[in-house]
This record gives sequence, structure tokens and C-alpha cells, in this order.
Amino acid sequence: MNRVIIKLFGGDSDMGKLATSVSISGGMIGFMLLTGIVMFLIPIGTYWGLKRHYKLVSTPVWVGIAVFIVAVLILERILHMIILQPSADGSIALATHHPYMYVAYGALVAGIFEETGRFFGFRYLKKRVSGFGTAIAYGIGHGGIEMILIGTMGMVNLVVMSVAINSRNAAVLSKLPSGTIHSLISHAGAATTSSFFERIAAFIIQILLSIIVWASVNYVGKIWLYPLAIGLHALIDMPAAMFQAGIISNELTVEIVLWISVLAMGVFVYLYIGKLRKSLVTTS
Repeated sequence: MNRVIIKLFGGDSDMGKLATSVSISGGMIGFMLLTGIVMFLIPIGTYWGLKRHYKLVSTPVWVGIAVFIVAVLILERILHMIILQPSADGSIALATHHPYMYVAYGALVAGIFEETGRFFGFRYLKKRVSGFGTAIAYGIGHGGIEMILIGTMGMVNLVVMSVAINSRNAAVLSKLPSGTIHSLISHAGAATTSSFFERIAAFIIQILLSIIVWASVNYVGKIWLYPLAIGLHALIDMPAAMFQAGIISNELTVEIVLWISVLAMGVFVYLYIGKLRKSLVTTS
């Protein structure tokens, strides 16, 4: 769930194509900043809002953050560098020449690394923190750091680019493809809004996946929920990967599928995991 759906990049690096009369309004830049701040505060507010009801403690949050950093930012990224070998301009030959292979690879690798990291995270926590709140707290940590690093920092990047466009900062603009500049000028509001709702959906999904993997570790005979989580994660990531590879051109389709996934997974967790919590005892 660490891919950004916003497609701002494309075109060449000819800054001269940027019309000198265009700019991004101060109100729009303020909207980007506000969105970034809200995305930063959502994980914190979620933790404190649910802390009393679910008896949350901070240890699973920090484990979730650590697992995300190790599994996604370090290990998964190393594999991508080896397999995908992105060029200097960020393009990936596999995505260009074999888009379906790129989609399958990206979605499956994301599912394996994140859910395996989550699995071992809960194995570590099993002897240290008990209860259903462990799953929620872990999900807040895992999904929260993702929201901050991708969502909040993404808004910071948009603000920096917007300020550079308004000030005609050649040092910054010369490093950006002209397609990025024109897309930001034309669709700044849509890009900001889309990013916000995508990050909200991703945050909820991370909590739901955490509950599923927590159940696989803590209930006898439910280990199959761990590979199920890998499969669900891969399926959820596929539309965004297809959008990045150019297979899907309508971003709204990706957003709709993402939120349908949120609802479907929420129903599964509520009905099945809820039933487990009522009928079975956890393993020691």
C-alpha cells in the first residue's frame, strides 16, 4: 500500500514549455499544507481516540513503524533496485515493455514483504502484548507511518513544486519533467483531494490487514489467514499498479476499486474475525 495513485509525472524536461503567466494560487497551496497536516494528525488522533476503548498501548505502534521501515523502505526497495533497475529518469523497462508482469511483480512483492513483516511483528508481540487492541495499535503504527511518509511528505513535495512554479525557480523546475509541471498547474486540487482519500483508504486497509494477520498468529488453526492477507494485499495493490503501468487510464476507477476493497475487507473482518473473537480463545 505504499504506492501513490497521483500521476503527476510524464513528458520531457523542457522547462521552456511552461507558460510564464501561469501560477498556483496561495489558497491552493494552503489547501495542500492543510491536507498534509491533517494526514499527519490522523494516525495520532486515531490512536488516542481508540486508546481507552481497546486498551491500546504504544509498543505495537512502534513495532508496526519498525516493520514498515525494515520491510518496505529497506528490504522491498533493495529487491526493486535489483529486479526493476529503474533508469536515471525513474522509468522502468519492465513497466514499459511488459506492463502485466510489472503489475504482478509489484503487487505480489508488496503483499509478501508487508504481510510477512506483519506476521513476524505479531509473533514478536505475542508474548509481550495481548488482546485485540494489539492488532489495532500495530495497524495504526504501520499504516500511520505510511500515511505520513507518503501522504504528508507528498503534500510537502507538491507545495515545494508549487512555490517553485510561482517563483519561476529554475534550479528546481529544470529538474522536473514539463509534464509534471503542467499536470500540477492543471490538476492541483484534484491531485491533493485524490491523494487524501487514497491515503485514508490505505490507512484503514492497513488496520484491517493487521487484524487478519493478528488472528492468524493468535488463533489455533488460523495460520491460513496469513497467506490470505498476502493475496488480499496483492489484489488491492493491482489497480494502482495497473494505473502506474498505463493499463488503466482512469484514476477514478482506481479510487472506486480501492474503496470497494475497504468495504469488502471491513465486512470480512467484522463477520469472520468478530466471530473468532466471540467463539475461540487465543493461543498462548
